Amino acid sequence: MNFLKRILPGIIVLAIGVGLTSLIVMTGPEPESQKSKILARTIRSIEAKTTDIKLYVQSQGTVVSKQVIDVVPQVAGEVIYVSPKFVAGGRFTKGEVILRIDPRDYELVVITAEASIAERNQRVMQEDAEAALAADEWAQLGQGEASDLTLRKPQREGALAALKSAQASLQRAKLDLDRTEIRAPFDGILTEKMVDFGQFLNRGNKVGTYYSTEVLEVRLPLTNRDISQFDLAGLQTGERQYQVRLAGQFANKENIWNARVIRTEGIIDVRSRILYVVAELTGSELFAISDGMPITIGQFVSAEIEGRSFKNVIRLPRESLRQGNQVLIIDQDNKLRTRMVDVLETNNEYVVIASGVKDGDIVNLSQLGISVDGLLVETETQPALRDLVAASASIGAEESRRENNDD
Repeated sequence: MNFLKRILPGIIVLAIGVGLTSLIVMTGPEPESQKSKILARTIRSIEAKTTDIKLYVQSQGTVVSKQVIDVVPQVAGEVIYVSPKFVAGGRFTKGEVILRIDPRDYELVVITAEASIAERNQRVMQEDAEAALAADEWAQLGQGEASDLTLRKPQREGALAALKSAQASLQRAKLDLDRTEIRAPFDGILTEKMVDFGQFLNRGNKVGTYYSTEVLEVRLPLTNRDISQFDLAGLQTGERQYQVRLAGQFANKENIWNARVIRTEGIIDVRSRILYVVAELTGSELFAISDGMPITIGQFVSAEIEGRSFKNVIRLPRESLRQGNQVLIIDQDNKLRTRMVDVLETNNEYVVIASGVKDGDIVNLSQLGISVDGLLVETETQPALRDLVAASASIGAEESRRENNDD
C-alpha cells in the first residue's frame, strides 16, 4: 500500500504529459513535404566523330648489313700493297683495290700460256695443210670413199682440242693474275683486319670482314596481333611492301629514316611466338629525312610500320573503353547508357571502333564504378580526337617555324 502511494503521483504526471503531447500533435500544423533532389555527377567526355584512319604497328630492332662477307684471296703470294683504308672502319667503293699480291709468278704463267697457244695454232695450221694434201692425193689416186684417218680428220681434231686447252689455260692464267688484286665487291666498310704488308697469303686465308653499306636491313619482331594488320601472304611472296619510318638517336640527336618492309623471315619463333619481318634501306633511304645523317650499322631504332586502312570508323581515347568492349554514352536526358562496341584496334593511347558508337555520340572518359547505367551526369565535352590531333599538328608546325626563324 505504501508502495502504491509512492508511485501514484509519478503515474499521474506521466499521463498528463502524454495527453498534452497527443493534443499538440493533433491540433498542430502539418509539416510541408519536400522532394529529394538528385545531384548530377560531373564527368569528362568526348564527342565521337567518324573518320578514315590508317593504323600503324610499333616495333624496334637493330640495323644490320644485308651482305657480310669474309675477304679471302683466291691466289697465293706475298702482299705487296695494302690500301691506306685497309683498317677497321675503312670504307671502300665498289671496285676499289683493297690489297695486292705479288703478280710476277702469274704474269709468267700468262706468257707461258700465250706461247702454248702460238704452238698449238701452228700445229692446227700444219694439220689443215696435211689434210688438204691428203684429200688431193686421194682424189688423184684413190678409189672409192676415203676414210677419216686417210684424210687426217682425227689428227686435225686433236690439234684443235690441244688449242682449246691452251686457250683455257691462258684464260685461267689471266684470271689468276687479275685475282692478285683484291677489290671491294660493293660499297662497304671493313670491320676486321687480319693481314698486313709483306705477309705471305695462301689461297683461302681470311684477311678481313667486310660489310655492305649499299643495302641495310632491320629485323622487326611482330606479335600475332600485329601480324593481323598486314597482307602476310603478299609479304611472304614478295608481292607486297609496307612503308616504315625508323627513328633512332645518333650523335645525341634523334633522326628519322624511311624504309620498306619487304619480306618476312617465314618462321615463327617457337619460344616467343614472334614472327620477324625485314625492313630494307637503299639509296636515299640510308640518309635521314631532316639533315641527311646516314644510318649506322648496329644502331638501335624504333619502327612505325603502316598497317591496314579503315573508312568511317571512330577513334576514341583509351580511357573510354570499359571491361574490354564497352563504352558509356550520355543520352538526351544526360544519363549514362552502356554500349557494346566492336573494337578494331587498341593501344596505350587510343581505340578504334567499327560499330556500337555513332557519329555525334558523347562518350564518357571518367573512371566510374561498375553499376553506373542510368546515372545522371553533367559534363563539358571536349572536341573529337581527330580535331585534337589536327590542332596538335598545327601547334607543332608553328613551333617548328618559330625555331627556324630563331635559327
